[in-house]
Parts: sequence; structure tokens; C-alpha cells
Amino acid sequence: MKPTSFTSILFRLGAFAERKISGLNFRTIDIEEGGISYLQGGSGTPLILLHGFGADKDNWVRLARYLTRHFQIIALDLPGFGESFKNPGLDYDVQSQVQHLNSFVNAIGLKQFHLAGNSMGGYIAGNYAATYPEKTISLWLLNTLGVQDSPNSEMFEQILRNELPVILTKRREDYEVLLDHVFHKRPFIPGFAVSELSKSAKENFSLHHKIFKDIHKIKDGNIEFSSPLDTRLKGFPKPTLITWGEKDRILHPRAGINLSRKITGSKLKLMDNIGHLPMIESPKMTANQFISFESSLQQELHS
Repeated sequence: MKPTSFTSILFRLGAFAERKISGLNFRTIDIEEGGISYLQGGSGTPLILLHGFGADKDNWVRLARYLTRHFQIIALDLPGFGESFKNPGLDYDVQSQVQHLNSFVNAIGLKQFHLAGNSMGGYIAGNYAATYPEKTISLWLLNTLGVQDSPNSEMFEQILRNELPVILTKRREDYEVLLDHVFHKRPFIPGFAVSELSKSAKENFSLHHKIFKDIHKIKDGNIEFSSPLDTRLKGFPKPTLITWGEKDRILHPRAGINLSRKITGSKLKLMDNIGHLPMIESPKMTANQFISFESSLQQELHS
């Protein structure tokens, strides 16, 4: 067994402290394919949070600090990421992840809930909501992947030039470049955390490369999606909030505008001077968007 490094110990202590401050507890549960790790805390109607590609459940911890007074927060590691099961032999495209999510939902006994996702997590969340609208109270998409009607972002231009996309990293130096791409103004992230996150990215590079190809279909010089949100959510009847950082370099902000026009009655919030991860770059402002959104829905119901 390899000895635990000092940076690894600091990273675990830091993660524990941030979870504690936000009122979240670590849990695990098994579905047929393997174990799912997740964070849970707060009270009220459940709000499930799905992270993006290469990320994990802790991407939501800073946001959760402002939401646990209003909702029961459940932030999970999607299969293939974080501490959940990793099996290179499985398919990780969106419909497979939708079914894994549904198995998780059934395992923890949820009947109805709010559902949110960032980037890849938004792509999964949107397809889940379209597949199981009876379980979805409302949908919150943050800088979501999966909008076919969108200009190419900086990252998509990389992919079409046959370059390794910035979100796939093997070295600490590459991870620093990634951070500069996902944030407009990088929030404080300790050096030991960057070291551990970059180490994890390197260890999981092969699996994540496979998952990336499962999700992004490159055909005839274009990136295509097997279940695009602008098709799947056209006319979607449930309340939908779309949040997008206007300085996103990973996914073009125009996608949010185009998607909002396809989803009847959806609300779009474009955030000035915010990048691809609004829930980390501006957690309080981002949380308040959803709190206000849900509050307005309640007022409409009782008016």
C-alpha cells in the first residue's frame, strides 16, 4: 500500500472542513453496477446536483452552503468520476448515465425532486428530466453541454483541430491551464488541492478519455450529441432555469440563449464576468438565482 502523502492529507482535511461548513455528510449506496458516493444535507424538497466532466460532487459544496436552509441537497459522483464506480467496459453516453442516475434515485427512495446539472451534468439532467418528467419538479441547467444549435466554443475548436481538449489533463501544468479556462476570475484554490486534483486527473486519464469520446460524437467535422437538449427539451413542460456565465470558454454562451428559446416558459440568467463554473466562481449569487426562481414558482402556485 502506498503511503499517504502530506498533500493528500491536507486535501482530505480541506474537503471535510468545507463539507462540514456547508452541512453536508458523505454517504455511499450500491446500485447494480457498483457503488455511488454522494453528499447529503439540509432539509426540504430534495435538490439533486450533477457535476460536469472531470469533476466530482465537491464542485457543489460552496454553492450548497447557501441552499441547505431551503432544500435537501444531494450531490453525487456520477459513474466514472470521483469515488463512484469506474468500469472501462461500460458505456458512459448520456442515456446510460440517465439510467444509472435513475437506479441511484430509486436506491435512496426519492419520488420527486428538483434536478440540476453543470456542463456534462446538465446534459444528463436535461435528458433525465425529459425521460422522467413525473419525477422532476423543476430543472436547473448551468452552462450545460448538449446543445446542438450552438457556435463552437474555444474548446470545441480545439477538438475539431484534433487537439487534446483542455479538460483532459495529464500534468500539473495542464491542470493550471484548465483552471484558467473554466474560470473567468479564478477563486482561491490552495496549491495542495491543485496538486491532488491534477494527480487524480492523470490517474483517470484513460477512462476519462473514453468517457469524453462516448459523450462527444465527432462526425463530418462537427461535434454531435446522441440526445441533444434542444431536441429532447423542446416544449418541456416543467419549470426550467438556465444559468450561464457569459465568459464561458468551454461551452459557448450562445447555447444558453438558443436553448431557452426551445423550452417553453424557461428563464435564462446570463452572468457577467463569470466562466464555466458559476457555482464555484460565484456561489452565493448562483444559489440566489435558484432560490428566487423557486420562490417565484411557489408564489405563482398560491396566487
